[in-house]
Amino acid sequence: VNNCIGFSNYKFFLLFLAYSLLYCLYIAATVFKYFIKYWTGELTNGRSKFHVLFLLFVAVMFFVSLLFLFGYHCWLVSRNRSTLEAFSAPVFQNGPDKNGFNLGFVKNLQQVFGEEKKLWLLPIASSQGDGHFFPMRALCEAQNPLLANEEQWEDDGIDEEPHDSGEASSLAIERET
Repeated sequence: VNNCIGFSNYKFFLLFLAYSLLYCLYIAATVFKYFIKYWTGELTNGRSKFHVLFLLFVAVMFFVSLLFLFGYHCWLVSRNRSTLEAFSAPVFQNGPDKNGFNLGFVKNLQQVFGEEKKLWLLPIASSQGDGHFFPMRALCEAQNPLLANEEQWEDDGIDEEPHDSGEASSLAIERET
């Protein structure tokens, strides 16, 4: 690939992985009949035996390794994350949020592949956006860590009324035990 995978080429990278998977599967399927002939002893040339074994082994190994890489990136696309965001959550005004760009499965796919489904498997630039600004999911007040407290801050930052809700404090519980 010899390039950093980012906004402008993520679709092409995923298509590259998918096409490579299909190609490895095609090679393994076409060589498999010769492997069967080798296994049953129908291949007599020693050199062709080595080529058949080597080609089948390489195709299967590449297929397995690409399958894991492709599966991981499909999972990232379904969550609308990059590899960097998978390892460290992006930081927003409300703090770090690993799901900050997750818009739902279909909209996440559209962010990478575009709105026209007929262009998804073609190596044509159809991603949404400009690469500088990205849509984010709406954060309701209950999910906001600054607003989720039951205690509301007063304008001056001091709580005027003591909270006596009838619950024992942690200090009292420690004394009782």
